Amino acid sequence: MLDTLWSHYRAGGLEAAASVAGPSPEGLLYLAMLAFADERHAEAATFAARAAQAAPADPLFPAAAAYLARVAREGKRNVYVSAEGFGAFIRGGGNVALYRETSRALARHYPGEPFELLDIGVGDGLALLPALTPAVRRVTLVEPAAPLLERTSAELVARGVSHEPFSGRLQELIASPGGETRRWAVAQATFSLHSIPPAERLGPLGWLRAHCDTLLVAEFDAPLMDEPLKPDVIRHVFGRYREGLSEYSGSDFETVTQGFLMPVFFGYVDRGATRTTFEQPVNGWEAQLREAGFARVDRQLLYPYWWAPAWLLVAHAR
Repeated sequence: MLDTLWSHYRAGGLEAAASVAGPSPEGLLYLAMLAFADERHAEAATFAARAAQAAPADPLFPAAAAYLARVAREGKRNVYVSAEGFGAFIRGGGNVALYRETSRALARHYPGEPFELLDIGVGDGLALLPALTPAVRRVTLVEPAAPLLERTSAELVARGVSHEPFSGRLQELIASPGGETRRWAVAQATFSLHSIPPAERLGPLGWLRAHCDTLLVAEFDAPLMDEPLKPDVIRHVFGRYREGLSEYSGSDFETVTQGFLMPVFFGYVDRGATRTTFEQPVNGWEAQLREAGFARVDRQLLYPYWWAPAWLLVAHAR
């Protein structure tokens, strides 16, 4: 069904796709995504409502219908990811186990003797803080979101851990005064390097190879989202989001679905939004690390996360 709708859409636009007889609930949601991509929000809401009516027990369809009804009513700009939605998401569901295993894996790769650590995209320390060992002598924090950086910094102060906060992105740290002379025994980036476009990654990765002994990279073995409306990609997204939705319940369900998951779900096909994440398969991450000059790259599975398996890549400069 999705392949037929896609073929009609490419040949004649939304009208041609909508003319296909007897679409399944998944087909109706696919039509909603096509309409959303075309900025036809009222029609998108109608397609999603029909999908929810046809399969009300499937949590994906009602969640999508509720979100698109809000978009049609309030405008797309008013229903972006909320702080409350992201907060409930990241501290619930599979993220609890994901970050627990990530922190444990990071700590296992820290040296036993005192060392300095660079954390790229530290956020509010969800991965860093539980991983800290007595051997961590000093931490350099790199984070563009000032409130998150301040929160992590305050926690390190409370723990008596020497640290240096840097408010900005990795690229800005590299360009900062003294950037060429800095060095750390270990650098780590937990689910943050995918914010750098692939064409711009080689320079920062090469800089990291020259400025640390070991780089720890946690990323998902995710599909490329360069063509997010293709049927194979959509099937992956539908299946994965069903699983993600199933991990939340009670009062958190609406907060997470409407404040985070559905904005991200439809954000994949939002042609009017600037893309900020560039995930890729884990083989692609390993290839880029090798291209940047790392002598050896090992990998280990962190956690079978609902969106995609999470892996830790351990890149050795020598």
